[in-house]
Amino acid sequence: MPRRTGTTDPNVQELIHSLKRKTSETKAALWKTVAEKIEKPRRQRAAVNLSKISRHSKANDVIIVPGSVLSAGNLNHKVTIAALKFSEGAKEKITTSNGKHISIAELLESNHEVSKIKIIV
Repeated sequence: MPRRTGTTDPNVQELIHSLKRKTSETKAALWKTVAEKIEKPRRQRAAVNLSKISRHSKANDVIIVPGSVLSAGNLNHKVTIAALKFSEGAKEKITTSNGKHISIAELLESNHEVSKIKIIV
């Protein structure tokens, strides 16, 4: 029988549990989708460059990346990005463009409208 792969980090496991709990409370499928994408093994999680985020978003959008945000490319407008992990270069470029980088747990606690949040993989 193959060994189960997936996250062993207790913080990520707690985040997944919180996302699933929020899904049942709010009936919003967004949180369930994000939880399913985070549950994957690390090598299968998304690694998204800032250039892709810039292409697929507009000013003042709220973006979720269920994985890592990398610094390749430029960010031309102000966005709020929530992700599991950010590279140092990505954090600098997001701050330079007057955007915000937050954790997914912080986004879960905030009162953003679910219908206005975009997932970029």
